[in-house]
Amino acid sequence: MNIDKQKLQKLLWAEAASYRADCANWKRNTEALQDFLGEKTVEEVALELLAENERLTQQLGELIDGLPDKVAAHG
Repeated sequence: MNIDKQKLQKLLWAEAASYRADCANWKRNTEALQDFLGEKTVEEVALELLAENERLTQQLGELIDGLPDKVAAHG
């Protein structure tokens, strides 16, 4: 997934904070988040990020499992 995760995180925190505070900035923050996401919903982005995390976790596990063989080959 190609998305600026740091920008998304900042927008989500701004959205959550203004919503909790029942702040006048809530509408502005919501619109900024929607503009950033474009056609996607927050839920769709969340599901894509979860899938990406799962894929990366699996890749990391495979790399870790292969370490003993690589260490033995260089030892």
